[in-house]
Amino acid sequence: MGGMPKLKPALLFALLSLAATPAIASADIGDPVLDAEEKAFCTQINEYRVSNGRAPLRVSVSLENASKWMSTDMATKNRFSHTDSLGRSFSTRLGAFGYTFSTWKGENIAAGYSSAASTFAQWRASTGHNNNMLNPNYTVIGIGRAYSPSATYRYYWTTDFGGHADRTIPC
Repeated sequence: MGGMPKLKPALLFALLSLAATPAIASADIGDPVLDAEEKAFCTQINEYRVSNGRAPLRVSVSLENASKWMSTDMATKNRFSHTDSLGRSFSTRLGAFGYTFSTWKGENIAAGYSSAASTFAQWRASTGHNNNMLNPNYTVIGIGRAYSPSATYRYYWTTDFGGHADRTIPC
């Protein structure tokens, strides 16, 4: 048949509860802007949370910057892991982007889908990811999506969750 083999989308999740994260280095890169698919995901997860008796999430500037960085890191380095290319865990990375609160934290990553709807469906079908999306202890989210035509999965998604609302931007 030739050509590239059809790859199945990939996903992983991580959860860290009530653990202190020391600040590594605050990233002062300004307010992020959600692209259309990231906004669509924000709307979809909040509708899902409300329909399940949970409060909607607000977009944290620090978590948004961390999520975007992580998705870009995976796409540009053609890797898929909660440990970034600098060797940091998701919790350490969140601290490096200024989210240093001793609170609930979690991360979902996915690869292979360009749309918010497909990524949301993938995470909803996974117990661990779904638990992160519906965790009532989370009040804020960061949503990052990146694309690289030369990467294995092309599209990479990261959602970072936190239990403390810092500076937020509209969904």
